[in-house]
Amino acid sequence: MSSKVMLDDLFGYKVVALLGEGARSKLYAVKDRQTGATYTLKHVVIDESRDKDDRYLKQVETEYTTLRELNHPAIRKMIALKRARPLVKVMEVALVLEMIDSSTLEEEPPKLLRDYVRIFAEVAEGLAHMHEKGFVHADMKTGNIMMPVGRDSEKMAKIIDLGQSCKIGTIKPRFQGSPGYMAPEQSAKEAIVERTDIYNFGATMYRALVRDWAETVLVPGGSKSRSPQEVPVTIPALERVPGLDGELSLLVSECLQLKMERRIDSMQKVATKLRTLEKTVKNIAL
Repeated sequence: MSSKVMLDDLFGYKVVALLGEGARSKLYAVKDRQTGATYTLKHVVIDESRDKDDRYLKQVETEYTTLRELNHPAIRKMIALKRARPLVKVMEVALVLEMIDSSTLEEEPPKLLRDYVRIFAEVAEGLAHMHEKGFVHADMKTGNIMMPVGRDSEKMAKIIDLGQSCKIGTIKPRFQGSPGYMAPEQSAKEAIVERTDIYNFGATMYRALVRDWAETVLVPGGSKSRSPQEVPVTIPALERVPGLDGELSLLVSECLQLKMERRIDSMQKVATKLRTLEKTVKNIAL
């Protein structure tokens, strides 16, 4: 495909706008020429002569494989996976996804505590659905939560970017995850399980509420992971945010336990607690 054609058309979809760029991918807003429906298209171009490019292809295929098994309003929907080979050693892949008109929780956090708790509850329910289906997200963070504009009962927070998701119990050959959110078992290349998501989600809630990082094995900007013994105790969110609900702060701390066996043992329990807190927390401004 020439760059000119790419600007107008990708895999039969009309390109409306470039939304963003990654290492080997570009995100486009596209329109179905037959139905007029608008989607997000993640376009990845792989040079098969470069060994490292293969990981980007695998991430797209992983996201597709996981999403086709899921059906929950808090998880971004997958529409289709498209492939093409314009040159002998070049592979193009496009993952067509539900369009979400939104900023992320990292970019545009809400102003009132009850809105935070509602978003947390919706995300926890989506993650619990993933666990029921046998998958873990493995990269939960504030940048992977989107909140549709014009929220109503049909417009929940959306979990996005399942490129690092995997079957429960997977042992990855190299550690994956995001600085400031990574669980100890991820940096140790141990089995990724439901409680891995619980830790990542605890770090996500802490980041959203405190606007600072929890103490984790890999700090933002750091190049080397720490052992759990080297990680300082995270200051409870209640001590960082005046007036924060004590039960909510405790829940975050219970998710952020470095030792897996000390964490809450199911995401459904996390979701249930958050739904209760949604009704009881004092709706302070943050």
